[in-house]
Amino acid sequence: MNPSRQQCFPPLLLIVLGIPACATREGVQITDRLFPGAVAGDRGPFLTRLVDDFTGEAIAGAEVFLVGESMHPIAGEFWFTHRGSSDADGFVRIARPNGDRDWNLQVVRHPRYGTVARTGHANDTWRLGAAYDVPVRITDWLGRPASGARIGLCGGCGHTPDLVNAVADADGVAVLRGIDPQQGIADLYVQHPGLHFFYEPIEWLPGSAPMPVQCAFGPAKSGRVVDHRGAPVAGAHVRVGGRHRGPWARTAADGSFTVLGAEPDEAPHQVATPTGRDVHFPSATRYPVTLQLPDLADPDATHGTIDVPSTSEVDDVAPPTRTLRVRVENPPSPRISFAVDPPGRGAGDDDSGDTITVPRAGPFVLEVHDESDGIWNPRQFAFDDASAVSDPLVVAWTPDARVIGRAVDGRGRPVAAIVRWVRSAFAVLRRSNARDESALVQHRCDDGRFDLRRRAGWSLLEVAPATPELRPRLLWVNVPAAQAEVALDLGEVALGAAPQLRVVDAVGTPLPDASVRWARPGWHPAGEPEAWPLDPEGGWRGPDLQAGDVLFARRDEDHVEHRVRLAGDGPFTIELPAAQLDLEVVDAAGAPLAGAVAFLDRSQRVEGGSVALRGLPAGWLRLYVGVQGHRSAIVDVVAATEPQSVRVVVPTR
Repeated sequence: MNPSRQQCFPPLLLIVLGIPACATREGVQITDRLFPGAVAGDRGPFLTRLVDDFTGEAIAGAEVFLVGESMHPIAGEFWFTHRGSSDADGFVRIARPNGDRDWNLQVVRHPRYGTVARTGHANDTWRLGAAYDVPVRITDWLGRPASGARIGLCGGCGHTPDLVNAVADADGVAVLRGIDPQQGIADLYVQHPGLHFFYEPIEWLPGSAPMPVQCAFGPAKSGRVVDHRGAPVAGAHVRVGGRHRGPWARTAADGSFTVLGAEPDEAPHQVATPTGRDVHFPSATRYPVTLQLPDLADPDATHGTIDVPSTSEVDDVAPPTRTLRVRVENPPSPRISFAVDPPGRGAGDDDSGDTITVPRAGPFVLEVHDESDGIWNPRQFAFDDASAVSDPLVVAWTPDARVIGRAVDGRGRPVAAIVRWVRSAFAVLRRSNARDESALVQHRCDDGRFDLRRRAGWSLLEVAPATPELRPRLLWVNVPAAQAEVALDLGEVALGAAPQLRVVDAVGTPLPDASVRWARPGWHPAGEPEAWPLDPEGGWRGPDLQAGDVLFARRDEDHVEHRVRLAGDGPFTIELPAAQLDLEVVDAAGAPLAGAVAFLDRSQRVEGGSVALRGLPAGWLRLYVGVQGHRSAIVDVVAATEPQSVRVVVPTR
């Protein structure tokens, strides 16, 4: 900030630009710094503000990168088009000579918040969640650890770079350090000879075991790229497959390349030359293959040749197979179906009968599905050599792990209850896959004891008392992997008469119609807490709360959301603040201006020259006012429950 370009004014109930004075705790400062609202589209610098999603604090000293898409992305490489950092107030301003045309991914790096990305273009406020070291366990299609496999986290489409990389140890475990597992896009890509590159999102919550990353078969595709005279071409990009990620590889000095992660039937079919020409090739039937470019002096040359037979020259002969009967021991239901995947041998066989088709030799994987409730919960059985498998093939279904517990009242006495699984965690976090499981089986436990089975992972369990004097509870349960004998004991689930949390106004009156949203570090995408209703007494009806959880509450849509981070064991009370402020923004002639005002951990549009802020916390408040084509304002004011107005006059630039 340039002190010579600022003006300061004294505190008044009505603060108006134009009365010279020295700096005080309350007042208006006019500055040339840009704040949200001062920039629209690509007419100016990239402008946003970084805030902590849980504390609301501005994040200073973060590196911010604007990243453009690459049409031939290489795994493990990071690139960017523009770069900047956040100032002491969390604001980021990055010059964009080309406006918004050459980037669409934004990446933050910070010692505390790790590496996180978002897609699209600037928003007024960028909320950052918690960073974690996320473990994954990489295996091949037979379940064997993929020691030495490299894995990358991508925060955009496949045309954008890896943000963080890791290498698997001898047990196949790799740790992606300092990432937000719930960022908008969190896709994983694997690079290892013999493995397909996976291309799936992270599904992991703090406290969980390493996320399983089981890769399909994907043989390496290698060869050389040469020009029309046979000389090696270095720095060319070779594509196998048809996804955004390719996969791609770059040729070495001798023209050699190895592409990892492709499916068995995919072949190198495109070369992007160092000069920007795209050349296409027929699919090869064996490797290594030499891809020879045409004479690029011909501007119309777009197709090259290969030195091995192409797929069009070879008859597609199906590998020999045989039919096996299958018997499943301890099946979970009569509705069983099968799927066979013979890695590298084309499409597998799906059957709802009691037979399967397998290759006569080589590995295959049998998946057994229970179709009784429509929930994906298969069992996999891997075989190294089909020739050694007997007929009938007998496999034993491993049941889901047991979850046991006892519903009791506040004195530890058993109470009758109805127990049911409500949903899985990732039906919430990945909302496109959300499933309402409320229609599934409900278990009545007259003596309070329950003994349930559930597929592995985090799930929400409802324990509802049969008596109306007690309140139901919702518990997040991390169910272990399928096991025959071991049970997860939840112990006594105490059902009380009082809610874990109440929402009230300043005099203690319950606010049953208040909006309350819940967020837990590592569980929710930043800026997307989960809404839960209140009872008629303003009592919490959501999942069990714990220290560190954050609740965002407001009286109605006209009020600012009030953030509370829980500490201790509860019970908790949220008293909604009631301070209010009317902000008027005008030009030197008194005409109303449209813009935005940033305050606390959020921003709000200023339409028609004014905005009413309700539900503010009482006390000192700083606001940052931005208007296109005008200088900016920093407003310091003490917010109170009594009506108060602030009038800010901002001159043109």
